[in-house]
Amino acid sequence: MTQPIHSQDVTPQKGPAESFIGDVALQNLASANNVSVIVYKVTFQKDAHTNWHTHSQGQVLYFLEGKGRVEIEGQGIIDAAVGDVVEIPPSTRHWHGAHPEEENKMVHLAITYGDITWMEPVADSNYTSAENS
Repeated sequence: MTQPIHSQDVTPQKGPAESFIGDVALQNLASANNVSVIVYKVTFQKDAHTNWHTHSQGQVLYFLEGKGRVEIEGQGIIDAAVGDVVEIPPSTRHWHGAHPEEENKMVHLAITYGDITWMEPVADSNYTSAENS
């Protein structure tokens, strides 16, 4: 019988500077050998966020703590709260991270399908924009 693990027992890895702005910690909670899916618990400290990127088969974000922000290219900015779920369509440019008004940190689960293609950093004007969809 498989014993459960607690997420606090999974060693966080620092999000690489080539893909993230600010202090980001990644905890790999689940992955599969035969299926291209991975589940990360991601902690974004104040002002931290991803670069623009795509997932070949899509992504689902489930917000656990703090205020978050997501922008799906062409669809505007989404402000996310605890309990919100945002689905990113396959091969769609997007970014996500802590809301610019979040004073502490934002934590979400990122359920990622397929390959990730990392792109350029998000412009500060995009990240701090008051636009909301």
